[in-house]
Amino acid sequence: MALTPVPIFGSYKVTGLGSGYCFERHARNSPYGDEDRPGDGPNDRPQPSNVDWNKIKWGHLQHKCASLNQDRFEERRTDIGPPMFRYPNHQDIEQVNSTLIVTEESRAQAKPSFLRGREWSGAQKYKKRNAILLRTYDSKKYTPDNLYHIRSMITELALHSGAEYEVYLLVQILDVEKPIFFDPKAYQDALDLYVPPEFHDIAVLFNVPMMEAWYPKAGKHDPNNSQQVHMTQPLQLFSLIRPDFDLYWQFELDVRYTGHHYHHLEAIRQWAEKQPRRLSWERAAYFYSPLTHGTWVEFCRKIQSMFAGGGVWGAVTTTGINPIGPQPPTDSPEEDDFQWGVGESADMINIMPIIDPVQDGMMFRNWIDNYPDGKEKTPRRSAPVTPLIATSKRLLRAMHHSQVTMGTHMMPEMFPESSALHHGLKAVAFPEPVYLDIHDKTPEELESIFNDQSPTGMWNGGSQNSQLAQHINYWWSANFKPEFSNILYRRWLGIGDEGNRTADTRLCLPAMTLHPIKGI
Repeated sequence: MALTPVPIFGSYKVTGLGSGYCFERHARNSPYGDEDRPGDGPNDRPQPSNVDWNKIKWGHLQHKCASLNQDRFEERRTDIGPPMFRYPNHQDIEQVNSTLIVTEESRAQAKPSFLRGREWSGAQKYKKRNAILLRTYDSKKYTPDNLYHIRSMITELALHSGAEYEVYLLVQILDVEKPIFFDPKAYQDALDLYVPPEFHDIAVLFNVPMMEAWYPKAGKHDPNNSQQVHMTQPLQLFSLIRPDFDLYWQFELDVRYTGHHYHHLEAIRQWAEKQPRRLSWERAAYFYSPLTHGTWVEFCRKIQSMFAGGGVWGAVTTTGINPIGPQPPTDSPEEDDFQWGVGESADMINIMPIIDPVQDGMMFRNWIDNYPDGKEKTPRRSAPVTPLIATSKRLLRAMHHSQVTMGTHMMPEMFPESSALHHGLKAVAFPEPVYLDIHDKTPEELESIFNDQSPTGMWNGGSQNSQLAQHINYWWSANFKPEFSNILYRRWLGIGDEGNRTADTRLCLPAMTLHPIKGI
């Protein structure tokens, strides 16, 4: 690994992600069905897998794993079947609750019937539970690479961890004429038609009419763009039908990670928990570049020097939203020695910068509806792209409440981040290692393109160097442009220019996020 290049943005060392080893495709994918692996000799053909994947029931395996490990968790469902959305009733809409603050007293007085408390001996702490939600749709064609990827996530996150994670597919049925919520046979037919058999009991179907019933006030539901515009709504509803999780991760299905999934997400979660709240929004607005900024401590000191006024401190309020987050422990951030928030689980985690879209001039900065302060005065934050994002149960409940009662609506890259800002919840941007295939720019030049050098502009998203930034976007490993990520992933898989596997290609890559991966 001595020849592995240092990422331009993010850091393995700072985040705790392992960098002393690499992964090649055979070791990574063979356990999950990839039969293109070497035999015992140089001329041996790979032996076919003896696993009948169509007979695997991943939901059953996850449930069995959770049952065997139930004493590790404070609350666990005891009546779990395949999860299923439903239409709301009158009480769901008229008596929606904006808060999800659980105290020991309220827990003892009113524990839901489907939750059961477990007591550990000694001073051991209960483990947190995480739901992994993979977004897909009915016309999705599951390639072998898709199958390897989903199987690896279930195995490495759910089964490897002893049920700390569970993985589900959120499947949008675009054909709104299919009565999937009124005819059990139609629901099963949709599963049979659109979802591989091994994933039937982890698939959760939804459609636009169901979301319109839950959120009639929240913007427009267009079948052609609802998946993009209302991306957080299925996530919010999943937290209602499965409230036994603490953190809900949403992944786009075109994200790939070359390393071990559990090590990746645990590094993200644990790092976020260690971050103080003071200047967290301000640090999140910049890419951390070790080659330019130096150590993480030096980077934090630079941010502190740029925001002499102390930055965001508690909720940034807007009319109509009653914050549910905790009050700051001091009147001003300068009185806090970067201790508030340390050890507190994050409510929102992104692997991209979290910026002020108005100051940055983002294209969709004014795509908001039904906030009383309007487009001019409503404070907001956004990520440029969200290949993966983690949101807490209380943040999702607050988002759900505002959409049901007020019809608040923002683009999905803005809504979780802005809701966390309005409610005074903890939000962090994880410095995910990012590689760039750009050789004619120094690290200092690249950092200046993507990081504004003043506290007013924050992350500039390339707005000051738009043409150059757009060119660079095509050649980095975790953005919305496919060229570099696709080329690198194809080479790692040994796929040649003609689309065939080449036996002489055995790249070994560090653990890294690649997005988007298309056509593989």
